[in-house]
Amino acid sequence: MVKGTGDKDSDTIAGIATPPGIGGIGIVRMSGPDALRIADSIFEGKKKPSELKGFQAIYGWITDGEQRLDEAIVLVMRGPRSYTREDVVELQCHGGPVVLRQILDAVLKKGARLAEPGEFTRRAFLSGRIDLSQAEAVASLVFSQTSGSARAALRGLSGELGKKIKGVREVLMKLVADLEAGLDFAEEDIEFVRREDVERELKDILLRISGLIRGARAGMILSEGVKLVIAGKPNAGKSTLMNALLERDRVIVTPYPGTTRDVVEEVINLDGVLVRLSDTAGIREDAGEIEKEGVARSWRAIQEADLILLMFDGSERISEYDRRLIEETKNLKRLILVNKIDLKIELNLRELEALSGSEVLEISAREGTGLDRLRKRIQEMIWEGDLSGEDALVSSARQLELLKRVKDGIEDALNAHKENLSEEFIVAELRKALNVLAEISGEIISDEILDMIFSRFCIGK
Repeated sequence: MVKGTGDKDSDTIAGIATPPGIGGIGIVRMSGPDALRIADSIFEGKKKPSELKGFQAIYGWITDGEQRLDEAIVLVMRGPRSYTREDVVELQCHGGPVVLRQILDAVLKKGARLAEPGEFTRRAFLSGRIDLSQAEAVASLVFSQTSGSARAALRGLSGELGKKIKGVREVLMKLVADLEAGLDFAEEDIEFVRREDVERELKDILLRISGLIRGARAGMILSEGVKLVIAGKPNAGKSTLMNALLERDRVIVTPYPGTTRDVVEEVINLDGVLVRLSDTAGIREDAGEIEKEGVARSWRAIQEADLILLMFDGSERISEYDRRLIEETKNLKRLILVNKIDLKIELNLRELEALSGSEVLEISAREGTGLDRLRKRIQEMIWEGDLSGEDALVSSARQLELLKRVKDGIEDALNAHKENLSEEFIVAELRKALNVLAEISGEIISDEILDMIFSRFCIGK
């Protein structure tokens, strides 16, 4: 369990909080017991930063003791009403990298230590200002690439996940306490909780955890995106569709089969979801030596895809190789597309529907016909069943894996209860589930896991 501070955690830390490069504003941030002293020693103005109350700012100059480095606004946030619950000072200056580096060097020379990645947020967690799920949401928000992932991260940052986890833990702890009390007074035949109530509460907890796991899948879709692969025989129009979905000419298109010889990847934002779009080399048996490697990569991409757009040339009849493509992708998540409907249709649509056992979408990638419907179907398949982006709270694979472990433990306890096994076994399973829930919020966590989580952050956060 990590909820203490050592010498390292009590140092005054500093880092550049704005992105690398040139900008209008640059910020050097400090946090720790010496933040105000260091600010006083490098600041020239009408007042010293240490004379300010919390959430006050002052204009002046930053110096290194010999010369002025830049004019700046100094913002003071006194602990415990700050991000880290320590004294925090921000030196807001011009956004040039040279100026920022000079100011940071001046701060470090006065006794601050260069912050490690995510150390400001780590201190916010260790001080109890936020729980670990909120800390992970900070990283998710910083790295968001779509509006959907940003909204999901904000929900996590607001503490919604932590509140739900806390609610489940409270119910579990009460149930464990009742069961243990029954074990302690087993010889006196005192019933602290009825059997039917145990089953009801375990089922209720299981329902709550299943809801969080469902939301976790939605969260992973928003934070990591989905991999969508366009596959099919040569010259079916895969590259033309890729360009149409990207709304720009990214892939070379010619009337000659085999133009695309490798997997070409791009990213699109589809209604708030990051879609990693891949155009693959045409799949055929008579590929030459150079094409064979491209075909092999195409098959690997197909196996790794979250969704496949399996494309057929509507101007040609169904071939034996088409049948093989349908058969070898039957257990994968796919949409069947018939392209080139602007030409004379030779492909038997009913036969294709019967072979694939699924809906067939007719499009013309060149003319744009049917693409709006295709985009809608892609979204529907991403959010299949009862999944919704509004359910997304869980923002990391770590949280999802822990929730699955909790679910397994509750199911084991419920099955043990139904089979009339000893309540000691049930209590043991529930206690394991409680510990795993504590790992999500960070009440029980190892230094190694913390290092792994915060290593994803930038230095100034």
